[in-house]
Amino acid sequence: MLSLILVVSFLLVVVFFRVFVQYRRTGDFGVRFAKIGTPLIEILPGTVFVLTFILAVAFVIFGYLGKIQKTVNLPIAAQYIGLLVGLTGISVTVISQFQMGDSWRIGVDQKENTTLITHGLYSKSRNPIYFGIFLFWIGLSITFPNELLWICALICWGCIELIVRKNEEPYLKELHGQVFEDYFARTNRYLIL
Repeated sequence: MLSLILVVSFLLVVVFFRVFVQYRRTGDFGVRFAKIGTPLIEILPGTVFVLTFILAVAFVIFGYLGKIQKTVNLPIAAQYIGLLVGLTGISVTVISQFQMGDSWRIGVDQKENTTLITHGLYSKSRNPIYFGIFLFWIGLSITFPNELLWICALICWGCIELIVRKNEEPYLKELHGQVFEDYFARTNRYLIL
């Protein structure tokens, strides 16, 4: 049940609510789909991330319905710690999304100009949204400890690495030049510490 709370919270708050807020603020949903002719390295990681996340949601639902069992039976206290870690991840993600303001997007449009955000959590991490997603996955993996879910988490993290290193950072370097280079040099990729 705790894993279902995490998944539903993530989808409602991080995805649907944020898209709604972005549309209300800007008239744009903030979702950037790949265009025809886009290189595979820009399409594949995001697509696999979404598909793997959908698969993980299905595993959690099937687990809730008793069709998939937990691999490890953790004490309820550990599961509540997982819930707390997952909710912390969701909170970090939401705060980071709002600190991006109108520059928030899902996906990258190489022809679009966005502001480089370096304040708030972005002063400590170049990718606090992904750090929050990482915490969410840890919490989810604790609340529903199953090797299939762990595989989904690892695949999603691999996709995030590709998205950041092959799509987002090159885009920001091209767009913001030396300003991004300086920011890159002084700020962690993920950790907020």
